[in-house]
Amino acid sequence: MKIELIPAHYYTIEQLTDFYNRTRVDYIVPMPMSPERLQEYVDDYDVDLEQSVVAIDGDEVLGLGMLGVRDGISWITRLGVIPSTRRRGSGNALMAGLLQNSEALGIRKTILEVIKNNTPAHNMFRKHGFNELRDYLIMRRAPRRMERETKGTAEWLERDAALALMDIPERHLSWLNQRESMANADNCQGVMLTLPDGSKGWLVYRHKKFSLAHFVFHALAGDPVSVATEILSHLHHKYPRMDAYAENVDTKEPMCKAMQTLGYFEVFARIEMFRVVD
Repeated sequence: MKIELIPAHYYTIEQLTDFYNRTRVDYIVPMPMSPERLQEYVDDYDVDLEQSVVAIDGDEVLGLGMLGVRDGISWITRLGVIPSTRRRGSGNALMAGLLQNSEALGIRKTILEVIKNNTPAHNMFRKHGFNELRDYLIMRRAPRRMERETKGTAEWLERDAALALMDIPERHLSWLNQRESMANADNCQGVMLTLPDGSKGWLVYRHKKFSLAHFVFHALAGDPVSVATEILSHLHHKYPRMDAYAENVDTKEPMCKAMQTLGYFEVFARIEMFRVVD
């Protein structure tokens, strides 16, 4: 068998969607895509289809992997192998190809995320030089009326004002929630909250058609957990019929504790990993 890596941009978005969905049919968290959603994903997260790859053996598609590229950092995502073609070395070939493409661009640091308890993938990433960085939770709150009363004064912000809040260079955010990702989308909004005791903070989020997503919280004054709890309370009072789906919530961040207080539940967990080329 000879595994060949083909640049993903040689395929249509419909073909790539089909390949991706076929790799996820037995996945821990399937996350199926439509062509429209995959195109949005490519656009929002700066996926470079010329540097992304599809693995083939003759006429048979084995799997694919995508590479996001931003300002000296790359991000490996959507990597998967079609179940019927596994155990042929396709996963390792995809990883090697993506890392080679990244290094050819002069990039030294590459990051990725692996679903917790996906031991085969986790071991493969470690084999390729990746180390664990931090744990993330995917949290959800189903639509329902917020029972607790709100405190303080909330100022609701449109896209530009919300994005301006995120210019905090020392702040680490996952690729999904970075300012670049928020700026690539047209549905970014925010809220600034001031409490009677002077506590203050903000939340930036994406207001999708049926859900609120991609939450980024920052406390400016006061107890961060309390401020986060009050901001989320205001959010769900304003949008009681909206599903909330927050990806990559750092387990050590105050927003994680606030979400647990307000009835969010853990959908699954991810581990962020990184690799640096000497």
